[in-house]
Amino acid sequence: MEVKNFAKAIGTYLFAEILSLFLALTLSAVGGTLLRIISCICTIGVMLCLCINYAVNRANADRIAKRGNTPLRRFSLSGAVTLPYVLLGLCLVLAKCGLIPPTFYRWYKLLNAPFLQLCNLCSMDVTATALSWGEVGLLFLVNFAPFAAVWIAYSLTRKGVSIEEIQYRK
Repeated sequence: MEVKNFAKAIGTYLFAEILSLFLALTLSAVGGTLLRIISCICTIGVMLCLCINYAVNRANADRIAKRGNTPLRRFSLSGAVTLPYVLLGLCLVLAKCGLIPPTFYRWYKLLNAPFLQLCNLCSMDVTATALSWGEVGLLFLVNFAPFAAVWIAYSLTRKGVSIEEIQYRK
């Protein structure tokens, strides 16, 4: 994959991180479980929308450049966006195992802003030892949502399906 596409993927991650952190902190300032759930849905939605936008733009550019629609291409584009999320998820598992300090969980929440409120719904504590293995597994698996979003949006766009048409279809 070209450096330009990787830079755009990392830019998508950073933009999603900033917007999600802003939304999460703004909506959670009011407090309450209901607003945490709404904030969780909003921040994950923002992240997924940015990932879909990245995938549609890459698919349109690849169609114009007549690049092949190979699984390796889809995997590399999806993996580039997902890489920071998966690395954070692995670090959380390592923190739960005790291989890195359990206080990493506080940094995990901050660095994984789209899932900040999901983390708070699992445990408000700042150490990974407060999480059960089921919660760690859930938090690890949701980090693959950007991968699925990019893969599906890229594939649909390359096949000529317009995401806008799907969105506004009656």
